[in-house]
Amino acid sequence: MESVRKLVRGQWDAWLDRRIPARSRVTLTQKRIFILPTWMGMGYLLTTFLLFVAGVNYDNSMILNFSFFLGSLFVVSILQTFSNVSGMVISAGHTEPAFCGSEAKFVIHLEKSRKKEHHSIFCSWCGYQSKAYNLIQEQQVALVTLLPTQQRGRYRPGRFKLHSIYPFGLCQAWTWVDLDMFALVYPRPIECELNTTSRSDGEEGSHVVMEGQDDFAGLRAFNPSDSLKTVDWKAFARRNVLYTKQFQGYQAKSAWLRWNEIAVGDVERRLSGLCYWVLQFSKTNEPYGLELPGVTINPGVGKQHEENCLTALAEYRHG
Repeated sequence: MESVRKLVRGQWDAWLDRRIPARSRVTLTQKRIFILPTWMGMGYLLTTFLLFVAGVNYDNSMILNFSFFLGSLFVVSILQTFSNVSGMVISAGHTEPAFCGSEAKFVIHLEKSRKKEHHSIFCSWCGYQSKAYNLIQEQQVALVTLLPTQQRGRYRPGRFKLHSIYPFGLCQAWTWVDLDMFALVYPRPIECELNTTSRSDGEEGSHVVMEGQDDFAGLRAFNPSDSLKTVDWKAFARRNVLYTKQFQGYQAKSAWLRWNEIAVGDVERRLSGLCYWVLQFSKTNEPYGLELPGVTINPGVGKQHEENCLTALAEYRHG
């Protein structure tokens, strides 16, 4: 039974991949929308059919006319439910990394079509159930989802279901969309012992830290995350281009987080231990480097250095 279920699931996924391929931006058209009666709609149809049978059996034209009216209303419900989601544009937003076992953030943008509004749009994704979203006055809304993670690396949750039963609740229109999004999942930090030989002391001035505050080191292009205090306003007045001042300092000692110096045998536990120490050194603002089999990150400090180390741990593949 399980093999049959997997076979059917595989064929269904392959058919969806052909019909609705993975893209970063999808416009809902007739080809991408499915529609069926809800349970309430099934009861509605059954009631309509019973009224029709009663009208024919008792030759009652009023009951027959009422059953025809209910049937016509159901057809209108199909068209209105389809129209409610048709034309809507779904696009991939940004993602935020997470540590294994916590929730990763995925942002999806819903954009209304030019000629109509969209009401009561829901999203279901890996157990996440969103609230109802309405695209009436807003041209675009951001749908924020928090999805649980269970394994480090690049987390691709796959397709999500976007659906609506507006306006009468008799039919449900839905689609399965794959925006080809992923979020980085870092190893779960686990405290462990660090071999003392991983720390190397050096003379002051032996290592240069570009995020220091001692000496002016030059200019670089401005990033939105840079502080306005570091902007070279004189250069901006001359060239009308924003530049950020860089300073360098000297570190007295640095630490190395090496693969072989974590006293655990399991690959994932080693990565978790290294992750723990990356976070600890980042808190103390002490320079550190990371050495994995095939990957070496030179000692440094700062948020970007921390992200580089965590990314290397998340994407590490054991040979």
